[in-house]
Amino acid sequence: MKTVSTNKNQNAVFETLATLVSALGSKARLKILYLLAQAPRSVDALATLTGETVANTSQHLQRLLHQGLVLITKDKLSHIYRVSNTNVALMIENLFDLAESTSPAHVQAQKNLSSVNTTQPTTLFSVVESVQKKKALLLDVRESYETSHTPVPGSLSLPLSELKKKAKDLSKNKTYYLFCRGRACVDANEGVNILRSLGFKAYRLKESPSTLQNKMGGTL
Repeated sequence: MKTVSTNKNQNAVFETLATLVSALGSKARLKILYLLAQAPRSVDALATLTGETVANTSQHLQRLLHQGLVLITKDKLSHIYRVSNTNVALMIENLFDLAESTSPAHVQAQKNLSSVNTTQPTTLFSVVESVQKKKALLLDVRESYETSHTPVPGSLSLPLSELKKKAKDLSKNKTYYLFCRGRACVDANEGVNILRSLGFKAYRLKESPSTLQNKMGGTL
């Protein structure tokens, strides 16, 4: 009887897990979580950024809300959504890690985001060391709205739209590591190309702000 009861409870555990995973089985919902990992947003804003209709975006958000992956608050006439906790943002990053290690098609798709190799030629640990020794600097090229909600300690906020104009204030004696929303974001690639064209030594970090916060927040 104990074995039967144990099996039943185990099945329940895996059933709830499968239900949660099924909520992630949508390109649109993954894109929504990827964006909400940066900052809270309204349905309209998410629809614009994902290319989905407002109606479809709302339906996807209800599914994510039902699974506890997002939370909702009311701001005047708008409903604002955010990830329910930092584990959701880190889970999205872990999915990228998994795909990189198992899917050649995914790796190729990421390479296609940039025609130039802009990724850092060293480990994240070495990047942190260089920053600590003042030999390098982290540049956050996201727009200020996202940076203000998910700041990475020790980084300099320099939105892509302002990068070329403000690059004159940067020292060419340092190496610059740029990041944006993570691996599906092209702004860091564009930022690296801008800095390189101006004679700077620059690379992009593939890690998302959530990962950088988690791994480097207390060390920079």
